[in-house]
Amino acid sequence: MSQPIIGIVSNREYIEKGIYKKPIHNVNDDYLNMIYRCGGVPIIIPNTNTFDSLKPIVDKFDALLLIGGEDVSSNCYLGQKSKNPRDNFEIEIYNYFKKNKKPILGICRGLQIINVAEGGTLKNIDSSKIEHKIGMDGWINYHEIEIKNNTKLKKLISKTNYTISSVHHQAIDKLGKSLVVSATASDGVIEAIEYFDEIFIVAFQGHIEKCLNNYGDYINVIKKFIEEANNG
Repeated sequence: MSQPIIGIVSNREYIEKGIYKKPIHNVNDDYLNMIYRCGGVPIIIPNTNTFDSLKPIVDKFDALLLIGGEDVSSNCYLGQKSKNPRDNFEIEIYNYFKKNKKPILGICRGLQIINVAEGGTLKNIDSSKIEHKIGMDGWINYHEIEIKNNTKLKKLISKTNYTISSVHHQAIDKLGKSLVVSATASDGVIEAIEYFDEIFIVAFQGHIEKCLNNYGDYINVIKKFIEEANNG
């Protein structure tokens, strides 16, 4: 079996460099290692270029991974353009991979981008009995999710209840068209979604890339993602 190429859209951050801040593009090692571990080859896609200029390269990719990062702007709801170029870039590349029926996996912000691209909206989690954020001491909270029957996710994780990490304050408000809820938290936050038909589009609100050693059933999802990329 060949190794499929998985495109990962980078974060754009600023680091202190003397008296000024230097912009950098980065992808956390956890995402890269997750792809390597399951048989794929990760390639980082910068998000500052216009999408059209990257099409000749993107066409060679077998699947797309949309990762975590900054908030998604409400300016890009309902097909509008965001003031954040990354929002527009990721929505465009998502639509391109979907149109070409290539597998897509979203994590954290990635889930939110997929929902917005499908016409959905987001909300802030102001307070909840579940902590969906990093603690003041750096502790990353974990909580239980309920996996819905008759979903792609349930076929891959044959459990009703499972555990996921939780580091976010935006969550799905209105669900995007063509999407199905495949897992929720006990406070009602949508924790996983998927595309309604056979194309592999699955996304998680939590950071499954950080859970693979302790909650190994998530490996089934990544392996299926890579398998679908290899079959494309």
